[in-house]
Parts: sequence; C-alpha cells; structure tokens
Amino acid sequence: MILAPVLQQVALRMSPGGPDPRTDPAAFAYVLRDAVQLARPDWIVTHHDLGLESDAVAAEGVDSGDVIDVDLAATPLGAAAVVLTTTLRGVFPGGVIAASVTGPATMARRMGEDDPGLIEDCGDILAALAAAHADAGADRVIVWEPEVAGDLEPAHQPIVRRLALAGVACVLVHPALLDVGYGAQVGAGAALLGPDAFMSRDALSAELARAVGVAGDGGVLLSDGPVPADCDMAALRQLGER
Repeated sequence: MILAPVLQQVALRMSPGGPDPRTDPAAFAYVLRDAVQLARPDWIVTHHDLGLESDAVAAEGVDSGDVIDVDLAATPLGAAAVVLTTTLRGVFPGGVIAASVTGPATMARRMGEDDPGLIEDCGDILAALAAAHADAGADRVIVWEPEVAGDLEPAHQPIVRRLALAGVACVLVHPALLDVGYGAQVGAGAALLGPDAFMSRDALSAELARAVGVAGDGGVLLSDGPVPADCDMAALRQLGER
C-alpha cells in the first residue's frame, strides 16, 4: 500500500502559529517537514485547499465568462501553491511529492455556479496549473473532486492529458469512476481514510485494513481531507514505524 495522508493540520499543530501555505508557502514547507518526519508517508502531499483556485480567480476580478483567460499559476494564490511544490521538492529530493489540485466541478461550485461550460473552462485552466506543478517537481498530482456528481469526463480530460504529456501520474478523489485515464481513483486503485481513522492506533489499524480491501495491496491510501489536528500522534508515529 502507498500511504499519502494530508498532514498540513498536523504540521500546524506541531508548530503553533506557523506560516500560512497561501501566503508563505516556502516557510510552510519546512513546517510540513516535521509532520512528514513523524508519519513518514510514501507520498508527501503538498496541501488540501478546495477554495484556492476559485479564490485565485475571484482575486483577479474576472467573471465566469472570462475564466478561460486566467493563468492560475501566475496568480498569487496559484503561484504560492507551485512554490510549495518547488520547495518540498528541494526539502525532500528523494521523496515522492504529490501536488494537490481542486477538481473543475468543485472549483465551479465554489465560484457559485454549476454551468457545464464553466466546469469545462475550469478543467482547462486547472490542467495548466497541474502542468505547472509537474514542471515544479511534482511526481504525482491528486485531483480533489469530492463535492459534485454528473458527467464530468469532458472537464477532466484536459487535466489527464496534460499530466500524461508531463509523464506524471494522477489520482482522482471523486464518488464515481471517470473513464478518462486517471492512474488511480477512489474505488479503483485508491481509497480514503476517514478522519476518525487517526484518532487511535486501533482505529487506524482497522481503517487501513478496510482501505486496502478497497484499493488493493498496491493501492494509494489518502486521508479524506487533512488529517485532523487533534489526531492521536502515537497513531501517526505508528505509520512512521510500519
């Protein structure tokens, strides 16, 4: 199994008052390092922020019809996310860095719309952001699409295509399986560990066994969002000692 929990809240618990990944991503990478050294995940997940891309567009002052013209990696928030990837690549030169990107339908919903055309435009600009993460040293990209169902394949195709060109594997977090070429999806090569899994050693052992049954022995096990800050640190240390 491949363990890839999101450790940002644990990192901030270990360094109270630490830097915000949105505004000081380079410093946050070093805070995250302490949590990574505790849990020793197989993949180092950069962050989990489902509002980052939609907030980046809002800060540009464009309406939904002009979203396609936004270069997310050139916006302050998008650039910060890419800097986090770049810095983690330097901090963990031999590690597997998994950058996070919000899914297009979730991004559109965070912008207040469910219009199929906007969702597809979001897919196009998110594909460019995912490629920027690959250029910055990401070995994997996780696409978080937990909130929206429906026909999302057209919006996800550009993301998968751009990452395939970059030679970077991608994982989709979504309630249904999309036939667009993701390397793994929740329910097919990947599984989520719920927040309660990290509240005790026994709970974590039971949840790992369940998740492996879903993802398979070589599957990717992701936390369902950030691991809670009030988790049992001994359970995380157990991961590091596995």
